[in-house]
Formats: sequence, structure tokens, C-alpha cells
Amino acid sequence: MTDPAYPHTQQGQILDEVLDITILDVGHGNSTLVRDGQRCAVIDAAPGNMVLDELERMKCEHIEHLVISHSDKDHAGGGPNLLLDDARTVGTVWFNPDSEKQTEIWERLLRAVYLRFRRGGLGGHQMIHTETGHTLRCGRARMEVSHPSILMAGTGPTGRTSALGRLDTNTLSVVIRVHLAEQPVALLAADIDGTALKHIQENGRELTAPVLVFPHHGGLPGTADPREFARTLTALVKPEIVIFSIKSGQRPANPNPSIVSGVREEAPEAHIACTQLSVHCHGQDMSAPDRHLAPRPASGRKNGRCCAGTINITHTTDGLIYDPPMEEHTSFVTSFVGTPLCRADITLPLQRRSSVNL
Repeated sequence: MTDPAYPHTQQGQILDEVLDITILDVGHGNSTLVRDGQRCAVIDAAPGNMVLDELERMKCEHIEHLVISHSDKDHAGGGPNLLLDDARTVGTVWFNPDSEKQTEIWERLLRAVYLRFRRGGLGGHQMIHTETGHTLRCGRARMEVSHPSILMAGTGPTGRTSALGRLDTNTLSVVIRVHLAEQPVALLAADIDGTALKHIQENGRELTAPVLVFPHHGGLPGTADPREFARTLTALVKPEIVIFSIKSGQRPANPNPSIVSGVREEAPEAHIACTQLSVHCHGQDMSAPDRHLAPRPASGRKNGRCCAGTINITHTTDGLIYDPPMEEHTSFVTSFVGTPLCRADITLPLQRRSSVNL
């Protein structure tokens, strides 16, 4: 079955079953959907109805994998609603224990897994790390676990310095590299910090992908220098597009200017797109048009605060198609955004470094 919204394009023919990734504008949070036809997987579920609305639009009645990268509300808060929604079943829920987290939302997630499994409609729960030993597949899509290792996941957040460094919830965020038709397409970096990135480097993980969803919404990476952190990660991923999933007006304002500078220094040709307008770029009392946005749910649309909004990446016979097209996003930024951080003048280094040890 072909998605009627995408019968064909000038760039290439959509395959018989739509194969794509949708990076939802959920405000401050992360939620990504992976789809092959009516088979789907969800990676992180922010609070609110955005994920459910998109699953309904996709006519997805079964979530093959639900991956929760870590226990923070902006990544896990929508998990209970997905699990307890009888409109669809769930195959496997993947997340790691976090004994340090004593919040209502984490308790609700654990209870939702327990209740849904007991009443039926859930295949089960598994820990997730680089030694899990399972291939997370959704039709022709594959989700590769790039972090954490069993050493970190098995230790769990400690709130103190261990032999592996200081392990907190963000350090142990699950990083997923999504492949479509065996081609790496997107690296979903959750909220990893400098300790996590160093561990990934030491383990020799391959991170290259044309799309990088930057960690921690472009916020500070723990104690690591933000500019060097951004340069190192960008050098490892080599992205063509860097996405910051943010909420307009959020304080502290994301993305951090030093993070953006680091990305642009290492990948000056990469396209930078925020889901919503940063306060660094556009006045909070100024709305923006939405004619360039993809025809999908987007949290910032109702208040006129979308920048790129929800971003969809479709695999076709001729390569990847982005919606909204990045050319239209560039035109929007040039025409309507007051002081776009992604276009700010920067001084490029005389010699680019391919890797920086944190």
C-alpha cells in the first residue's frame, strides 16, 4: 500500500510500501517514528498526543518496538499513554532500569508495562545496550544500538563517579542509528554527554549518517566543552542535516550558540534545522508562517512557532527525500527569521580536526 500523500516525486519513485523516518516536533522532547508500510516503531515518546496522532494518521495498529532512551519526562512521558492505548498492540518495550529515578512519570511507565503485559497486547520488555544480541527490525528498517555498552547499562545511573566516569541518566541515554533498506539514515543521539561520547569513541562505534538529531536539544553536554563536544560528534557522524528538537521560548534557550558553532565549524555545508524557533533567533511575540511545513502534526504550529516543524525522511529509488524540503526551510529562515543562529557569521578554523578527545 502506498501512502496517498506521497504517490511519486520528481526525485524518485516511492517504493510499494512507504519506508520512512518521522522526527516529530514535540516541543522540548524527542519522538521519532520509523515506518515500513503499516509496520512501525517508536523511539522515545514525549508527553502529549503528538505520537498517538501520527500513529493514527499512519494507520499503525501495532508498534513492533517501543524504545525509551532514558527515564527523563521529555523522552518517556508519553510512554504510558502508548502502552495503555487499546487501539494498538506493542511488540517489545526496550529501556534500561534507573534506580536513581524516583519520579511519577517513571513509576507510571513501569506500571503501564506491568499492566499491559498482564492484560495482553504487549510482547514483553527487554534491556537495551550494544551487547543485547537482538536485531531491532521493522520490516526493511533496522535500529542499531550504538550506546550504552553492557558495562554502562548494567551499572546504571550512580550519581557518583565510577571507573567509567560519572554515570547519570543522560550519560546512559540509548543512542540509535536507524537504517532504511540497510543504509544508515539517522543517528538519534538522545541526551548523551561528553562521558558517553568518549565511551562510544573508545568502543569504536560507527556513527556516520546523513541525519543527526543532536543530543540534549542542543543544550550543554555535562561537563564537556560544548563547542568541542559538538565538533567531535559532528566529525564522527558526518551529517548532511543536523536537527535540534526544541521548544520555542524554553529557558535556558536551546540550541546553545557554542554547540551550533561547533557543528558549523566541523560541517560548514550541513543544513541546520530546529523543530521550533529558538529565542536566539526570533522574538517570542512574533509568529511565523507555516506554508513550508510538512503535512503532519507539529507542536509549534498552533502558536506559529515552528521553524522546520516535523521532519519526514522517505527512502526512494533515487535516494532520500526530505519533507519539508530543505530548500524551502532555507527560504523560510532567510525570509522570516530575524537573527537565525544557524546563519550567524563564524570564524572557521584554519585546520579542521576530525576527532577531538573529550
